[in-house]
Amino acid sequence: MLPALLPVALPLVGGLIVGVSGPLLESAGNPVSHVASIVLVAGSMYALLAFGAGWVARSTRRAALTAWGVLVVAVVSYYATKAILGDFRVPDFNAPANGAVAFGWNEFLSMIAVWCAFATVLGPVCGLAGYFSRAGSCPLRPFQRLPFQLLIPAVVSVETTMRLTYEASGPDRAVVGPVWTVARLLSIALAFLFIAIAVVRTWRSRPTAASSAAPPPN
Repeated sequence: MLPALLPVALPLVGGLIVGVSGPLLESAGNPVSHVASIVLVAGSMYALLAFGAGWVARSTRRAALTAWGVLVVAVVSYYATKAILGDFRVPDFNAPANGAVAFGWNEFLSMIAVWCAFATVLGPVCGLAGYFSRAGSCPLRPFQRLPFQLLIPAVVSVETTMRLTYEASGPDRAVVGPVWTVARLLSIALAFLFIAIAVVRTWRSRPTAASSAAPPPN
């Protein structure tokens, strides 16, 4: 029973860890934790969570549902942690004169609702991509699996390019510049690796396919 639950339980635990760790590391205040928090709160990290959930799933239905659940857990735990750390404080209109603050339930719940809506759309997509990218999970040939395998490198490359464009002149440019540059280079290298693997596997399967198609000797 336990091994059967692992493909569901492990991704959910991973989503919880990522969701909680991002705000905690951000509040730690040292350079290493700051870099780690930047990576953990990135959209590509959440896409990777959903992709991984689908990769270990045992069916397309579980891939889609588990990936959605992982992102919901990550989103809720992320904003719950930020709330515990003191975010979502708004002026208390019952005592505006003395500068009192209260917890902003509207802001808190609206942010969760918005990102859970994104999770509902993108989670199953990334989960199914993860499922179809794994050799042995379905009868897809290497080049048929390749588009699904390239999803995460593409997401990382697009996100890092956008962040380098808009955050290069921000206060964190000394940190985010190297982080996103390295992430983009790694994503491009990973994409070429997946392409090379698909080419090699397809080439190696050619003699087998040719021999199986040859007529038997008389």
